Amino acid sequence: MSGTLISIAYGLDVLPNDDPYIDTAEEGNRAFLEAVMPGAFLVDTFPWLKYVPDWMPFTGFKRKAKEWRKLTLAVVEKPFEAGKQKIVSTVSR
Repeated sequence: MSGTLISIAYGLDVLPNDDPYIDTAEEGNRAFLEAVMPGAFLVDTFPWLKYVPDWMPFTGFKRKAKEWRKLTLAVVEKPFEAGKQKIVSTVSR
């Protein structure tokens, strides 16, 4: 399903196994499911923890959120950039 969407939206050929775009999207889905799990992080119980500096104990959710932000950007930007490169290479011929 994701392969079809990437193929249609970005014009990229999706590999049947170990496609980097599909792998990144699946990793993003796993992160999303972990993030929305009620009570998964201490900040769900104690909302004031979101104001505590990152280096303090019990703020691992902040480090995960930064990693997940990078992952989310990669899910969107990597196939987009590859699609743009494919267009440029096709036009350049």
